[in-house]
Amino acid sequence: MLSHVEVTARVTVTPAAHFVWSNRLDFTHDCLVCLRVGRVVQLQHGMPHGLCTGNEHPAPMRVSAFDATERGAERRLRCRITSWWAPFTDLMEPEVQASELTAQPWVRLNYRVGCHTCRDNGVGEWLGIEGHLISGAAPVTSSCSRCGTELITGTAPEIDLVG
Repeated sequence: MLSHVEVTARVTVTPAAHFVWSNRLDFTHDCLVCLRVGRVVQLQHGMPHGLCTGNEHPAPMRVSAFDATERGAERRLRCRITSWWAPFTDLMEPEVQASELTAQPWVRLNYRVGCHTCRDNGVGEWLGIEGHLISGAAPVTSSCSRCGTELITGTAPEIDLVG
C-alpha cells in the first residue's frame, strides 16, 4: 500500500538572518525491507529512495513534495514523504507489529542560517551555521556563535498521516 506522511515546520527569522531549509531530513519508519520497526531513514528531496540506517540499505520511501514558503519573517516547510507499506511483525521482536505511521513518529529537519551582522562586518564564513528542528523537542532559538546576534526561533515539526 502506498502511504503518505506530511511534515510541517516553521521558524521565525530576525532581520539579521539569512535562512535556508536543507533538502535532507531524518525520519522514523517501520521498514518493509529489513522488517524492523522504528528505523531511522535518511531522506533527501530529489532522491528516488531513502537510506535505512540500520544496515544501510535502500528504503522504499522518498520525499515526494518539498514546499518552502516565506510570509514576512516566517519561513514554513511542508514536505510529503511517500512510502510503500504493508503489515508485518518485527524480525527481532516478534511481539511488535508495524504500523503505517510508526508508534513514535520522529523527524529531524535540517537548515542553514547565516548572520548578516557578521557578513556586514567582513566575516568570510557568515553562512556556516547548521541547525535542526526535531519533533517533540522544545522550541529552538539560534544565535550567531561569533557575535551573539539572535537569528531564528523555531518550533518542533509536526507529523501527520495523510490520505
